[in-house]
Amino acid sequence: MKKILTLAVLFTGLSVASFAQDKSDNTRTDRRGGKSLREHVVSKSAEDIAKIRTERLDKELKFTDKQRQEVYAYNLDQAKKLKQRSETRKKERIALKNEMKADRDRFKSLLTEDQQKVMKERLVKRDGDRIHKRDRHFKGRKDRERPMHRKTEKSVDSKEESSNS
Repeated sequence: MKKILTLAVLFTGLSVASFAQDKSDNTRTDRRGGKSLREHVVSKSAEDIAKIRTERLDKELKFTDKQRQEVYAYNLDQAKKLKQRSETRKKERIALKNEMKADRDRFKSLLTEDQQKVMKERLVKRDGDRIHKRDRHFKGRKDRERPMHRKTEKSVDSKEESSNS
């Protein structure tokens, strides 16, 4: 009797756990016409962002005309700050990327052609190991897409080109 009761509880728990899993897509693209949140915000002006935020709050909080103007001014100020920070970060990322490229080029200039080939093969192998590890991590997870990184795509393309030659 204990075994039957234990099995019934076990199957009930498994059933509840399987139904509790969320099958929905969590990318949040439905209201933005297929754009991601970042693409949506970047494509809007500060005035548009402030207007949208104010309208959403107004629907819920029922502002007076004076409040609506004040909330719009506040949201506009916040949106301008957001845009400014975004531009600053973008410039910093570009500067860092250029600095890293210059460092790689400088290092590459120190090596002979044979050493450069060895380094290139080493990087291709490292990228291949990363792809293999990532694929192994996502194996059997049909509800998630594998992330594709630019660097790994390039390394895969370079592998294919070298094998075709």
